[in-house]
Amino acid sequence: MVDIGPQIPRRAGPTTNVRTVAPALGSVRVPEPLRELPGWLTWRYEHFTGEAKPRKIPYWADGTRRHGQQGGPIDRDRLTTFAAARGAAGRNGFDGVGFAPLPEFGYTFLDFDNCVDADGHTVAEIEAIVGRTYAEYSPSGNGIRAVLKGDLGNHKSATTSDQYGMETFSSSGFVTLTGNILPGCEMLGYEDRIADVDEATRALSLRRFGATASAFDPDDFMAGREPRLGLTVAEIETYLGHLDPGMGRDPWLRVGMALHHETEGDDTGFDLWDEWSQAGHNYPSTEALRAQWDSLRPSPGKRQVTMASVIKMAKDVGYSERQTPSAEEIVAQAEDIRNGRGSRFPSRFVHELANQEPIEWLIKGVVPKAELVILFGASGAGKTFVALDHAFAIARGVDWRGKRVRQGRVVIIAAEGGRGVAQRVQAYAQYYSIDLRDVPDLRVITAAPNFLERDDIAEVIAELQSVGDVSCVIVDTIAQVTPGANENTSEDMGRVLANIRVINQATGATVYGVHHAGKDLSRGSRGWSGLKAAADAQIEVLRHESGDREIHVEKMKDGEDGLRWGFKLEIVDLGVDYDGDPISSCVAIEIDLPTRKMDEDDRKGLKRRGCVENHILEVMELFGDKSIVKVEDLIVRATDILPPPEDGKRDTRRQSIARALSALSRERNGPLKVEGGIVIFYE
Repeated sequence: MVDIGPQIPRRAGPTTNVRTVAPALGSVRVPEPLRELPGWLTWRYEHFTGEAKPRKIPYWADGTRRHGQQGGPIDRDRLTTFAAARGAAGRNGFDGVGFAPLPEFGYTFLDFDNCVDADGHTVAEIEAIVGRTYAEYSPSGNGIRAVLKGDLGNHKSATTSDQYGMETFSSSGFVTLTGNILPGCEMLGYEDRIADVDEATRALSLRRFGATASAFDPDDFMAGREPRLGLTVAEIETYLGHLDPGMGRDPWLRVGMALHHETEGDDTGFDLWDEWSQAGHNYPSTEALRAQWDSLRPSPGKRQVTMASVIKMAKDVGYSERQTPSAEEIVAQAEDIRNGRGSRFPSRFVHELANQEPIEWLIKGVVPKAELVILFGASGAGKTFVALDHAFAIARGVDWRGKRVRQGRVVIIAAEGGRGVAQRVQAYAQYYSIDLRDVPDLRVITAAPNFLERDDIAEVIAELQSVGDVSCVIVDTIAQVTPGANENTSEDMGRVLANIRVINQATGATVYGVHHAGKDLSRGSRGWSGLKAAADAQIEVLRHESGDREIHVEKMKDGEDGLRWGFKLEIVDLGVDYDGDPISSCVAIEIDLPTRKMDEDDRKGLKRRGCVENHILEVMELFGDKSIVKVEDLIVRATDILPPPEDGKRDTRRQSIARALSALSRERNGPLKVEGGIVIFYE
């Protein structure tokens, strides 16, 4: 055993600790390189029946127990900086803070259990590690934690009667940090030092965990020389089209690595990665992606990720390389059909088509009585308020923008939050001086069904049938009723579309889906192109760079497209909440059209809003149905989600967020306003 430094007198009790292992949370200090990384959470001890020792259970800083996919979008959104986690732990009575290693951080945490004896000594091989990097006592005081720069994988070797326990955490799990630094480490001034993984540590890891612990095999000649598959751009796009760009950080990064390898790091690969990633909810920006791309240089002697991994990912989610049948096989099948049941695609005489009933309308020329209508727009455009305006017009049977309306029952599925829609309908009623009790044909479902699940579709149909003779079902938004779906593939969205058809067939109601625009506004609605192709009508809600807003009938299958109307969002004050903060919402009010029609150059011009401004709008959506948020809360959350600066560079994230928030507030008819320390969000 080796002496690891001068000792602090022990505490009395059944568990003996070398130092005070639970210092006041406000004084906990961790190495400087880790503080701003967005990987921090809180934890507390919890006892479970039949277990003698309590477990250390991780919680996100917002007080929610950590669950789901580690490193997934939800997890990354809620992990935070050290200061934020420490503050939350202190306020909410947690036992401490912890760090959740993610692959891109590049750090390995070593956890040695039961390695400190009664006199404060440990074994030489651990001393060799903790004597060169930051190390601290575990919460029990009987173990040691050390941090190194490098990847040793995620492994565990339990304590035995003659050997200490050892774990490594590089890309999953979490480790508690107390700031209870080893005395020897403190005397050497290693409070902020994180050393590289050395050969001695790799040898120890290999000895304890076996060959799987070694990421580098010097005898593997092919490591770093993996052949490229020679795929065409079209073939790569096919595989990417079956993958969800909103997947967890680790697989998303592997896709980038594979593209980098296949295209030898040129701009063709980057453009493919960037275009595919833009459809994901966690897309950073082209600039941030470029920095990530430039960092994907292969390490000598280390195996590279190839497109074979991407092909496997695509096959895992249902992609199959179908074989084209021969002409003889198809002709033989056609003969069987002709001699059997007949075709599913019968031809009709033209005079029969001419005698068909004319198209029915809910709002003439705007919303047809059909299977599916899509209304889409970018964040802040005002699409939810336009949808609500349509809903009231149909439910009340009043003309909309001079267009005749067929009165009917409307049900809104407010999947993005019942409280938000409550304020919007209150604002509408107040602006138009109507009593909501006089609008019995407008109803709201405040729960969020899953349009991928058969049981949820059946529940929705049962509710609509119980309401009776529903003319229109407004789904706000499609993204909120398709949790976990890949919006870019036919597998998931085709299933959603099939279930929308079932709702239409079972109830006769037009399904009116509110949808998001893509990252590139010039390309229209987000996700799979088959959704737009299946829609009987597609209506776009635009917010021009000048601040003017516009409703544009982009597609009308059996009518005239290209119709346009101008509108603005009128703020309606609704009083104050329990804290005395003002409550307000908006109503879509008709105004004259903008001076000229938005052309393709204008649409591309909308992209000139900076990536930080777009980041703020996306973060606002994380607050759910809250239309009013404190400025400080928004800045803190938006800052925590952004990647930290590189080592040695000044952290300007907070200042960038504040400047972008101010710019958004100054936009005429923009998506939000900042007044008296609060942010009022209009979307």
